[in-house]
Amino acid sequence: MTTETDFRHLLAALISDPGVAGLSLAGAYESLTGPTVTPPAGTIRQDGRVVGIFETADGNPAATIDSWGSVASRCEALLAGRFHDGALADYLNFPLVTLVGEGDRVLTTSVELSHRQADATWRLAQNELREAGVAFDEIQRATRKHPDALVTGFPTAIPFGWWHSHTKRSQKAVDDANKRTSSKKNKSALERGRDEYLGYYVMNPADSRSARLFTAEFIATGVRERRRMAAKVDAFFAAVEAETKIGGDKLSTVGLGSIPPTDLVKRTDRSTPSDLTYDTIESRAFFSFTGLRAFNFTRPEPAGSLIVTLTLLLYLLHHQNLSLRAGAELRLLEPGLRVRLERQGAEPEPLELPDVNDMAALVRALGAEAGWEGPRTVRISPESPLGKIIRVVDGSAES
Repeated sequence: MTTETDFRHLLAALISDPGVAGLSLAGAYESLTGPTVTPPAGTIRQDGRVVGIFETADGNPAATIDSWGSVASRCEALLAGRFHDGALADYLNFPLVTLVGEGDRVLTTSVELSHRQADATWRLAQNELREAGVAFDEIQRATRKHPDALVTGFPTAIPFGWWHSHTKRSQKAVDDANKRTSSKKNKSALERGRDEYLGYYVMNPADSRSARLFTAEFIATGVRERRRMAAKVDAFFAAVEAETKIGGDKLSTVGLGSIPPTDLVKRTDRSTPSDLTYDTIESRAFFSFTGLRAFNFTRPEPAGSLIVTLTLLLYLLHHQNLSLRAGAELRLLEPGLRVRLERQGAEPEPLELPDVNDMAALVRALGAEAGWEGPRTVRISPESPLGKIIRVVDGSAES
């Protein structure tokens, strides 16, 4: 088994070698729920048409079971979850930010934001983040040329990517765009938050985004669709016709009524779930060292090794909980994940990873060297920009 020290030295050498494209990981799986596997809801059929089954290069029908974005989200969310007897973020001393509201209700965490540091929720909480000691401004201005604030403040943005959608190249363009959205006198909480905190700002378009360095997906091949019909019928209302009304309102208005098993030949527009029979379920993942070298870290070591090791740790932990959804409970088949070193112009080489516990210990050590300061809680007051919008959404305040 590869030791932490050996793996760290190997990673540092590989990351700095321009001939190394990156690391690939592959696995084979079986569904634990029988001969079928269930893709994400609504991905196979839309508007009565089959849109989610495609052909591989050899003409085999295939379907995506989990996509790049979904795998990234699952991996990130693990940082807010359990590890051994505590929380993974606590064990790693990872800079996880937890936003809490009234009554200590957890609103979200920095690893659950859809757009990472470019997310609107993160930007609406900027005053509270600054007060809590989070380097919001440095993180917001971070680019591939100046990524150090991401290493210490928002590390998952580097492997999983980001995109600032509200940027302009010049200050004049920013001012003009913000004027167009700020002319209204009696603004709602949402409009005020947008104008003051979510408006356009200056950033070179080339710096406002970064593609994923780590891509992973699960695909089933040799698939055939099986439509799944309703199996439980309401004892009271199943026999009541859908058009039945009481006082002019349909029963479905108040949640009564039942959809009986449908004739799928006649009603192909219904969004009934689809399961797939399959020949194989496979995963493919790749971490691009070429992409990582585009990040101009002030200290390439430990920063580069930290980002790679953190990503691999999360992917390994993901494989300890392959419960993607009902009908997609997977088991990794023998011999487990196959890891290969991908060199330019050369045959791939097998690579052995440390086990999960050693990988976690290495992430913790590299994070300490990089300057991780650990998790922190940021309180969102009801009168803050984010708090006001939450109250409007919850119905406890006027818009």
